[in-house]
Amino acid sequence: MEILSAKDLSKYLKINEKKIYKLVQESKVPHIKIGGKIAFTKEIIDRWILENTEREKQIYIAGSDDILLSRIINFYNSRNQNTAFYAPVGSINGLRLLKERAATMSCVHIFDTDKKEHNLSYLDRYLTKDNFVVRRLFSREQGIYLPKGNPKGIRGFEDITAKAVKFINRNQGSGTRILIDFLIQEKGIDPLKIKGYTLEVESHLQAGIKVLRGEADAAFGIRYVAHMLDLAFAPQFKERFDMVIPTEHFHTNHVQMFLTFFEQPALLNHIQDFTGYDTTEMGSTTYHNHA
Repeated sequence: MEILSAKDLSKYLKINEKKIYKLVQESKVPHIKIGGKIAFTKEIIDRWILENTEREKQIYIAGSDDILLSRIINFYNSRNQNTAFYAPVGSINGLRLLKERAATMSCVHIFDTDKKEHNLSYLDRYLTKDNFVVRRLFSREQGIYLPKGNPKGIRGFEDITAKAVKFINRNQGSGTRILIDFLIQEKGIDPLKIKGYTLEVESHLQAGIKVLRGEADAAFGIRYVAHMLDLAFAPQFKERFDMVIPTEHFHTNHVQMFLTFFEQPALLNHIQDFTGYDTTEMGSTTYHNHA
């Protein structure tokens, strides 16, 4: 049984800690007291999220880890009574949760290495016999994190292999891991020749911090984290980040309210300082129908 503090739950649900205490005061979230302090059981919280998603028409977003999306959700929650919960479990796991009807929508960035396209082909693999709407959010740059000044002159994975650089990988099932493996394969590199290939972290920020602390010579992730941590960055790929929504949810009032929020000038002003992102197509929609 995993016990969470209010601070832990705030990070887990991606909502303000003050809102956690408000939910406790209103008896809207299951909690316990340990030594006079409020605490939460993760298993019960997970069940509560699913029940509330259906009963109270909250929004449960599962999928890829992204700092900009997290900021958008936090901004939305600060301005709306209807809460959006965000579980950054990876693109593939997000689609699985959507298939199991355990999420309202999923955020994905998966590059199909065979078809050379983003996201759509993976819906055919994981979300058969249903109809979904794909909503474009943004594009973002992915690349290699390096110490400031790039002292070893790393420009790509060939240099990482040739110079015996210690690398930190991303977790399996994430869209970033799929991209890493594609780029390595494209260069004809044996992944086992990359020192640290089997060492994994679960987010872009964790990867960047490993390099910042000198625990790795290189890692992989979005440009914004390199900018935030003042790291060198070797760009490798520009990818599309989409939101996948079942049509049964897409037309509901609470989901439409959330999606409309992406078009508001206040939000666009709030996110304009995010280096490495392109939001010019935010809000465009592609209907993807399954047989």
